[in-house]
Amino acid sequence: MSAAPSSIGGSIGGSIGGTIRTLRSARPGRATDADLLFDAPGPRGRRRITIISGIVTLLAAVLIAAALYQLAREDQLAYPKWRYFLGQSIVIFLGKALGGTLAVTAVSALISFPLGILLGWARLGAGLVGRTIVGLWIDMMRAVPMLLLIYFFLLAVPRFGPTLPAFWMLTIPIVMCISATTAEVFRSGVLALDKGQTEAAQALGLNRWRTMRFILAPQALRLMLPTLVTQLVTILKDSTLGYAVSYAELMYAGKVLVASTASNYNLDIYVPTYIIIALLYVIMNWSLGALARNIEARTR
Repeated sequence: MSAAPSSIGGSIGGSIGGTIRTLRSARPGRATDADLLFDAPGPRGRRRITIISGIVTLLAAVLIAAALYQLAREDQLAYPKWRYFLGQSIVIFLGKALGGTLAVTAVSALISFPLGILLGWARLGAGLVGRTIVGLWIDMMRAVPMLLLIYFFLLAVPRFGPTLPAFWMLTIPIVMCISATTAEVFRSGVLALDKGQTEAAQALGLNRWRTMRFILAPQALRLMLPTLVTQLVTILKDSTLGYAVSYAELMYAGKVLVASTASNYNLDIYVPTYIIIALLYVIMNWSLGALARNIEARTR
């Protein structure tokens, strides 16, 4: 009589173990977000996806071919127009413009991220008046277009004070907008944490400031690290607004290069110039995106 229960238990255990092994073999590795949010498509769905992907790829190839054909007809693909960019002076000129773009991006990030964390911290932990003032500032900076702020520092500020260098007329508006976004990212990261941690810290006698400093803020920073890297992409693209203040970044340098080449050498390099500048931005943004994905994978 005692052997029957053990045999039944063994058969049930073996059946469960076999089912688990089957599930593991059917879906190896860690489940992705797509696995959790969407059902895997069936044979008909996979065929439909394949057909749609093929049609989209074909249309993209046709559009690219048509664009290249039109550029060739307009003599925009002629070798002399591209060979012009191999000159040492042009390489140095674009290199300096690239350095100006990276300088604005780096300085804006070094100021925006700590300031945004402080603003988010204040919105969470300050008194009612402090939270209201900080909240109004953050909401206003998120709503106002950055170009409007740039024009404010370009046109309005010199009437009441000294004229700022072009670098700061571009950097300060970027800092004002990006810090507001960073503040909301930090606040969301803190609010996403388990409330039990705050209650446990208070039970241990930690005040609100120490709880934020030693428990909540480090975890929120770890969660928001990939987003901060992604914010670098936003800052990098916002630096293109430097044309409004004649700051020597890539887009403004391209404008100057096109105009000077047309007047001095009677050579139209409009299309090649902006294709090269676009490729530089694609490379930089792709590198930052890859860094963000790497950090996100490491922090899971």
